[in-house]
Formats: sequence, C-alpha cells, structure tokens
Amino acid sequence: MIEPGSRCALIDFPHHANVGDSAIWLGERTLLNELDVDLVYTADLDSFSETALRERLPSGTVLLHGGGNLGDLWPHHQRLRERVIGAFPRHRIVQLPQSVHFGDPDALDRARRVFDAHPDLTLLLRDHRSLRAARRAFRTPAVLCPDAAFALPPLRPRPGRPERRILWLSRTDHEAAPHPGPDLGAGTGTGPGIEVHRTDWRAQEGADDSWIAALRAVSRDLDAATTGLRRTADRTADRTADRSADRTAARTAAELLRCYDRHAALQLLRGCRLLSSARAVVTDRLHAHLLSGLLGLPHVLLDDRYGKVRGYWETWSRHRWPEVHFASTPGRAIREAELLAGGRPG
Repeated sequence: MIEPGSRCALIDFPHHANVGDSAIWLGERTLLNELDVDLVYTADLDSFSETALRERLPSGTVLLHGGGNLGDLWPHHQRLRERVIGAFPRHRIVQLPQSVHFGDPDALDRARRVFDAHPDLTLLLRDHRSLRAARRAFRTPAVLCPDAAFALPPLRPRPGRPERRILWLSRTDHEAAPHPGPDLGAGTGTGPGIEVHRTDWRAQEGADDSWIAALRAVSRDLDAATTGLRRTADRTADRTADRSADRTAARTAAELLRCYDRHAALQLLRGCRLLSSARAVVTDRLHAHLLSGLLGLPHVLLDDRYGKVRGYWETWSRHRWPEVHFASTPGRAIREAELLAGGRPG
C-alpha cells in the first residue's frame, strides 16, 4: 500500500491539545520512518494548499491522518478529507486508520460521491463496526487496521509515586455519552475515602513551566514555518522563478514537519504524565485507554456517545489486555478503579 522509499504527503496534522491525535501522528511518523518514506509535504487544517501539494508531490501517495473524524462529527476535518480526495484523482490516496460515524444522510451521500469517484482510494478502518459501515456505504476498498498509536516506541510511566488515587479522564465535547455520573463536586469523592480527580485532555494538565515554555517555542517556530511555506508556494507556482525556490520549499517543508513532530511529542508527554499521575484511571477516551495500556496502568473503560471505545475494545483491546473491563456507569467504573488503585503503590 505504501512502497518503501517512496515520496508521500501526510495531510491533517492535529494542531490542538487532543493527546490522542498526537499519539496517532507520532505512530504514523514511526511507521513511515521505518518504511524510509520521503515525506515531502505535510499540512494541517489551516495550512493546506492544493497548489503546494501539487508542487511538492506531482505524483505519488497522499496519506490522510487517522483518528476518529471520518464522518460528520467533526465536519472541518471531513471537508478537508473530501477536498483532498476530490482534487487529486490521479494520486493514490490512503486514509490511515479511522473510526466512522455519519448521522446526517446528506453528509453520507456527499462523502459517497467523492469517495466512489476516486479511482485509487483505500480506507483503513480501526474497528469491525466502522469496517462494516464503510463497506455498506462506499465502493472504495476498506481494510481493517489497528490504530496507528500502536506503532509508538515503548512508553514508560512518569517515575515516582502517583499523586492521586483515581484519575477520571472524561470527555467534555459532543462525543461524551450522557452517563448519569456521580456528583464529584470539585473533583473529590464518590464516597468516604474515595478520591477522584476529574479532567480532560483539553484542560492542559500534565504541563509544567518547562513544558509550557517548550510549547510556546514550537508554536512560534511552527507559525514561522507555515508562513514560509506559503511564501515559497507562491514562488514555485510562478514558472519563471529559478529552481532555488524549490530548494527553499523543501527546506521549509522539512522544518514544518519537525515542528509538527515537536508539538505532537509535547502533547504526548503531557498525556503520559497525566495518566501516570494516578494509581488507576477511568476513561471514555479511546487513547487514554490505549496509552494506559501501553504504559501498563490499571484502568476501567466507559463508552462514548457513539460506541467508538467499545468498538475498538471489542475488535482489538480485549484480546491484548483482557484485564481491562467496561463499566456501565461512572459510579461503577470508579468503584472498580478503587479496587485497582488498592493494588498499586501510592
């Protein structure tokens, strides 16, 4: 599907605070490095340019970043996906592992028209439920493939004793399930002696002063690289420009990729610090589950609103980590986590 040593583009870098998307990006980058892929163009939602992609990759394979946004839950990412697929019919396009959800029939029809019109599009789906949905909806080939975060190099928990007993990492967006949760007040207690700290990736917890300084630095560098790439794209689009513009574009693209990797590494570091700050974790976030498993942390799962977590667990996780269980309510999950926390030094 991706030839070793080939030239590729990777589109839709996750320029935000969701640790899971950063873990996916770094897993994708690890796999591409192992294949010795020459990644000549990368972009996020704001920096993507059809002109720049054509200039940097006249032919070859375009990779679309994986995750959980194939469908209409996150329309900006879906519109970018459809734009790329529609604008590059002569390129091979591979959608890296995704979950699928369409709630709007019109959105599904629009995606079907774009996907089915492309002669060389492959969809990688990361759970059986998404695979079935894609095969029902689209004619394009659909293949089961685990989440790219599994390609991450070995992870290690933060050294030292956990700061808290139970971490409840809970979605706060429109994918959160309407669980009848216990009243945790300011983040403590479902009963005598049970301490629970509730937060989400977006709260930016796990960041210390040095982390914040590093993020500010990479953000400045990323803005500069993005601006530079736009300028060089304008120059290379002018056929009268000398070929030094191509060399400048290559250097700028490489710098942008380094900034993306630095940004993702910082977010992953923050997430691993947060997860390993507790003796046990409760979560309805898929990558809080996957990272907890990779870190060897005791944890209990709750489902999200659309069944993404359960779908992945049933497809892959329950075979790899049979000791991880689902709970039907947050209250039950926290009680199970309390039992797990009792067996981990604190």
